[in-house]
Amino acid sequence: MIHIAEAGEAKGRVVVQACSGRSSPIALEAAVWLARAFQSEIESLFVEDQQLIELASYPFAREISLSGRASRAICCEDMEREFRFASAAFHAELSALARAAEINVRPRVIRDEPVNALTTACAAYGPWNAVALAEPFTSPACPSFKSLFESVQDTTGLLVVGPNAQRTTGPIVIAVEQADLLSAMLSVADRLAAVREIEVLVCPIAALEHELAEIEATARLVMAGRETGRLAAGTLARGAEAAAAEALRRLQPGLVIGQFGGLLVPVDGDLRPLAAGLECPMLLMR
Repeated sequence: MIHIAEAGEAKGRVVVQACSGRSSPIALEAAVWLARAFQSEIESLFVEDQQLIELASYPFAREISLSGRASRAICCEDMEREFRFASAAFHAELSALARAAEINVRPRVIRDEPVNALTTACAAYGPWNAVALAEPFTSPACPSFKSLFESVQDTTGLLVVGPNAQRTTGPIVIAVEQADLLSAMLSVADRLAAVREIEVLVCPIAALEHELAEIEATARLVMAGRETGRLAAGTLARGAEAAAAEALRRLQPGLVIGQFGGLLVPVDGDLRPLAAGLECPMLLMR
């Protein structure tokens, strides 16, 4: 279950990590939304990638232009200066959004490998953290979902956006692949929906017909006792990541709540359909 410590508990917060000066405004907006829903604080964490600095120190290291027609030696001083400028811009942008929402922000800079930096940051306060990646998950600077979930133990959820992220308006869509996770997912969705007074949709996803029928039956029972939210048409993915991603895209959500390691976000599968179809932030449970 996703849980984030409230401000003042000193047991966790929303850790927003950036590794470049190309943060997604949608990712930052969603991180503030998440912090508001759990009445939490935010840590804006900029990571100066130690591996890049070490590579730049080699005499053979070259910077290649986007066209590939020009190259030049890499200057460590220039790289460190760019880190400082990018860090300042990231902290300023996130702080402005958080201030408008009356959320406390703690800026921090760590020179380390990105996953190690998150592990250190999340372990510093307690186990009830959520991690938000400021750049699209397809960015070279972003670590893989697998490495994050395996290495960063003191986090209960991961908030990400794809390269086509363009909105946080629309319903919250729960992509439920395991019926026993639905209640926990609904609890998180209710918190988020209350901040903006928006609708919650439950979208069952399964690979086989009998599995989909079981999830839909459980979802109907759970939803019958609720005054808000409704059940969307189920999706029979048959093992294809593209089918699940397209079904969610058609619902035009403002946020997707899903699980890591299923059909939608496989551990080692193809994430290209998700990257292409995800037009809003996604909050992942373990």
